[in-house]
Amino acid sequence: MLERNDSLIEMVARQPGAASAIIDGDVAVSYGELLEASRRVAGGLAGLEVGEGDRVALWLPNVPAWLVLSLACARLGAVVVSVNPRFRAVEVGDIIERSGAKLLVLWPDFKAIDFMAILSEIDASALSAVETLVLYGEDGGQPDLAGPDRRLVSYTDLDACKDRFDGDGGRDADCIIFTTSGTTKRPKLVVHTQHSIADQARIVADASGFCEPDAVSLASLPFCGVFGFALAMTTLAAGRPMISIPVFDPVEAGRLIQQHKITHIFGSDDLFHLILAATAGKAPFPSLRLCGFAAFNAALDSIVTEGDARGVTFVGVYGSSEQQALITCQNTDAPAEERGQGGGYPTAEDIHFRVRDNESGALLPPGEAGELEVKSPGLFDRYDNDDAANQAAFCDDGFFRTGDLGYMEADGRVVFLSRIGDVLRLGGFLTSPAEIEARLEEHPSVAECKVAPFSTADGNRAVAFIIPNNGGALDEDALRDHCLAGIAKYKVPVRFLAIDAFPMAESANGLKLQRGKLTARAEELLN
Repeated sequence: MLERNDSLIEMVARQPGAASAIIDGDVAVSYGELLEASRRVAGGLAGLEVGEGDRVALWLPNVPAWLVLSLACARLGAVVVSVNPRFRAVEVGDIIERSGAKLLVLWPDFKAIDFMAILSEIDASALSAVETLVLYGEDGGQPDLAGPDRRLVSYTDLDACKDRFDGDGGRDADCIIFTTSGTTKRPKLVVHTQHSIADQARIVADASGFCEPDAVSLASLPFCGVFGFALAMTTLAAGRPMISIPVFDPVEAGRLIQQHKITHIFGSDDLFHLILAATAGKAPFPSLRLCGFAAFNAALDSIVTEGDARGVTFVGVYGSSEQQALITCQNTDAPAEERGQGGGYPTAEDIHFRVRDNESGALLPPGEAGELEVKSPGLFDRYDNDDAANQAAFCDDGFFRTGDLGYMEADGRVVFLSRIGDVLRLGGFLTSPAEIEARLEEHPSVAECKVAPFSTADGNRAVAFIIPNNGGALDEDALRDHCLAGIAKYKVPVRFLAIDAFPMAESANGLKLQRGKLTARAEELLN
């Protein structure tokens, strides 16, 4: 079993220096080179007066520099602020302002995203604490936001620093800030320490076969999200290579899986569906051993059987920005129905779950659904500058209130159902919208369905928003009869409304439904 008392630097320093750590196209970075680059960049950051507790915002796609900068900050005891490259001006400005980042790293000449245009749209007050812009790439230009109070530095200069910094911020130092995927309010800033990141990476490496001598991972999800970052840290903890691509492309991802004989990959159901659709052959990926997926698209509830038909075993996993990824994982030899569920078995003996009724406060026995609570070595330290949220998030005995609806089975397996905020209370009972959506999507006229709560004189009811098959009309009576034949009457939607597309929000791990906007639309149309 891997050690669990390391800082991030110690974790990486345990690996053979000549072994490959990151492969990005034609560029291969060994573990020794990764550590040496982190010393140079840490020296460069120290020269820019970045030190213990300072925040460094990384607004970059997946490149080796992302991980070099993370380790450089770990040496200094500085904190990475993870910024999704797909966020727009308001979102980026909000995260930078609230985190107090004093240095921002971006790639001005990146072809896929116009970082400079987005930067120019950010309100100047949101960037008031930013003292330095670090420009990654070869032709960054001169941003208009440079001035007498803000320095422009190239990443190349940081990486060429001769004053190497060989320190270590230590296990207890704050390490990285992720954002939650909030939609109706500003996202919370989730602070992890070095020990929560390193310990969880060790847990997953031990539990999931990353330490096998032929293990190779594909970094298909962005490092700015906890799912992608966890895969990167787990691979580093195991001392194995990861293949990195700046922007996900399903054809390229399939080619890399085959070329490098990838064994481990994390992603969403959408991501895996795209890779399979873009790659020919009955069993195109014989090297794959662990494909952990999060279910973001209800229309892809057949992804497990789709994978089985192509020789790829998909398993549901569970985690969050606060807990990190792969807190639980389904067994690869389980039936398809079980593998398709979010959740699974805890990946370490010291990860503990329980289920609480959030009305009575009572702990619930196996099989009964309530709020999942967890205690684990990989839990975050706190929400940044949010005492009220921190007080609400933790029980007195240290368990974290996840805000997720689920239940446990007698053998310890966890089943995730949905976010508590998405749960509908209908007829006095907590009801997962996914259950109603699944029933409606069995009807031939329904391509995809999302359900939202709607307040009526008779109490809370469900409203179904439906994308019709082939653009056809909806027969509400037929849909109501179809529901009545398969689910309890109190779960049957009060109305069935056609919609062209569902309101979605971009997160680092994929698109997520904005159910609150559906409720607002129902109130507008039906009141």
